[in-house]
Amino acid sequence: MRRNRRRRGRRRGRPLFELFPKGVLGILAASLVISLFISRGVLTVSSVRPLEGHVIFIDPGHGGIDPGACGEIYTEKEIVLKVALLLGDRLARSGAQVVYTRTGDYDLETPEVSDVQARINIMKQSKASVAISIHCNDFTDPWERGAQVFYNASKHPDSKRLAQLIQDEFAKHTDTEREISSQLDHFILNHAEMPAVTVELGFLSNPDEEKLLGSDRYQQKLVTCIYNAILAFLSPQ
Repeated sequence: MRRNRRRRGRRRGRPLFELFPKGVLGILAASLVISLFISRGVLTVSSVRPLEGHVIFIDPGHGGIDPGACGEIYTEKEIVLKVALLLGDRLARSGAQVVYTRTGDYDLETPEVSDVQARINIMKQSKASVAISIHCNDFTDPWERGAQVFYNASKHPDSKRLAQLIQDEFAKHTDTEREISSQLDHFILNHAEMPAVTVELGFLSNPDEEKLLGSDRYQQKLVTCIYNAILAFLSPQ
């Protein structure tokens, strides 16, 4: 009787992933992917910090003994400061250097310099790429509402484009029907040597809009609108 000879199979080596401790292979794979991205120019510093090298001037209106517009619940000085700080933080995380006129509840007046002149001086010394002055509106008619952006047509020629970019963002993400305007006599707009706008976030005289302006969620929405517009404005054409 003929015996069947057992076929001796080839000795297989251990799979590659078993040669490394747990977690190491993942790190190696991630390193390889990152290396490939870098070598192909996909991952760059500029894509992570798109505002690197830019200075942004932010002026939260009023402060200290000057509350600005007053609603039933909030004052202008507190709303604009919160929005300004949120915006500045967002810009800084994108690489921008942010220069504020104030970061707390105070005015800038001294025995030598008025509050208005102090803000103008900070703006001029900043050498900023853009200047943003943030305010809230009010009116005798409590039904008036909506964010609006103002610019000075006789100053920097690009101020109108910056204003329109911000207003377009407001139109897409809030219920404002307002349009940009150059009909505002404001010291920041009148003395700016860079593209500059005054942003009126909404009407504290409107009870419904006042509640919106005081909410964290709506403030973040306004910040995103302004941030996106600044990013688009400063991006290469």
